[in-house]
Amino acid sequence: TIAAHDGEVLSCDWNKYEHGMLVTGGVDRMIRGFDIRSPHRALFTLGGHRYGVRRVRCSPHHGNVIASVSYDFSMRTWDISNGGRPLQVFEDHTEFAAGLDFSLHVPGLVADCAWDEIVAIRQLA
Repeated sequence: TIAAHDGEVLSCDWNKYEHGMLVTGGVDRMIRGFDIRSPHRALFTLGGHRYGVRRVRCSPHHGNVIASVSYDFSMRTWDISNGGRPLQVFEDHTEFAAGLDFSLHVPGLVADCAWDEIVAIRQLA
């Protein structure tokens, strides 16, 4: 059991490259990474969303890249090796961003969706 957030945990995803790393997002606006072999302390905490983090996904192509969507209408990408600053921020939805996934077939291709009935497909830099 992991006490991951102050409030509800809304999403989690396994890192495909770091054995035992689980990434979580919660209503406390934070993204956290945990090594399940030592779950009492977060490996990292990423802050930047203004509202709860609805979905987190680890890149299937790059072990250090994470993407997140939030109730603040944004999608962000993160490099967990660069100190916690977002790589890119996309703020073009007009309603809650709710879904997110990386393409398994095209490195850097991400789709996110929101309550505004829009699916955005993005090629990350």
